[in-house]
Amino acid sequence: MIRFRQVEAFRCLMATGTSVGAARRMHITQPAISRLIADLEADLGFRLFNRTKGRLEPTMAAVRFYRAVEENFLGLERLKQAAETIRQEASEGLTVTCQPILSTALLPPILREFFKRKPGMPVKVDTANSPEILVRLQDLKVDIAVCQAFPPIAGIETEPLLEGNVLCAMPAAHPLARKELITPEDLHEQEVIGWLSEGPLSRGMEEVYLPDPAIRPRYTIRTHTSQTRYAMVANGFGISIVEPFAAPMWEPHGVVVRPFQTDARFQYVLAYPSTGIRSDIAHEFREAALAVAREHDFGIATRQDLARSTVLA
Repeated sequence: MIRFRQVEAFRCLMATGTSVGAARRMHITQPAISRLIADLEADLGFRLFNRTKGRLEPTMAAVRFYRAVEENFLGLERLKQAAETIRQEASEGLTVTCQPILSTALLPPILREFFKRKPGMPVKVDTANSPEILVRLQDLKVDIAVCQAFPPIAGIETEPLLEGNVLCAMPAAHPLARKELITPEDLHEQEVIGWLSEGPLSRGMEEVYLPDPAIRPRYTIRTHTSQTRYAMVANGFGISIVEPFAAPMWEPHGVVVRPFQTDARFQYVLAYPSTGIRSDIAHEFREAALAVAREHDFGIATRQDLARSTVLA
C-alpha cells in the first residue's frame, strides 16, 4: 500500500534532483530517502529512477507519475491554505457577507433577531459587491451571504428570502415626481444613472427595465451599486431605477421614489457554499433571517407606501 511519506519523498526527489536535497527538505537522512523510494517502487510495480554513475535519472514512468502526484498535492495545498485562513480568522463564530446597502438596511434587524437566539456569538460582517460575494462563497471564505438573487453557479446553494418592488428615484423637484407611477416611456431622453455590466446581478438591466429599443435615456453616469445611484440622484445628476431598501435613508437628502412599471422584481436570497453541511450557528442565522423577512417592513411601506417587501412562499 502506497504511503504518504513515500510519495512525499518522491516529490522532493523530483523537485531537488538529488537524494541529498530531498533528505534536507524532509529533514531526514539520505538512506531514509533511498528506502522510501525503494519501497514506493515495490508498491507501484515499476522503476522510478535509473541509477547511473551515482546519479538518479527519472524514468518516463516517474515523469508520468509525478504529474499525477502534483495534481493531488495541489489539492492538499489548497486544504493547507484553507486551514491557515481559518486559523488566522478564528474558527469560532459566523462570517456573513452581503452587499453594502443590505448591510445597513436588512442585516441589522437580522442580527438583532440572531443575537436573541445566540447571545454573544461573534459575527464577522464582510461587505462586498456582487461578483466578490460569489467568489467568497465558492472559496469557502464565508459561511452565509445575504444578497440579490443570481443565476445558478457551481459551488453555491441559494434559498429565497424576500422580494422588493422596483422603484424610480429622482430629486424632489423633478417633474416626474408629480406622477404616482413611472413608466419606461417616462425615461425617454431623461438624464438617467445607469448600470455597469459587472456580473450576473447587473448584466442586461437596461433590457430588463427598458425592453423597447425606442426608449432612449441619456446615461450620464453608470455605476454598479444602488447606494451610488441614490447619491447621484441626490446630487442632481439624473434619475435612476433603484431597489427599495435605501429609499428611507435618502428621503432626508431630497430624494423621492415612485413605483416603476415593470414585471421585474428585486429578489433577495440567502446563499451558502454548497457543502451540504451547515453548522448550528448558520442554521440559527437562517431562522433569524426568515423571521425578519416575514415580520419586518423595513420602514419602506409605512414611510412611502410605495414599495413593500413580500416574503416568498
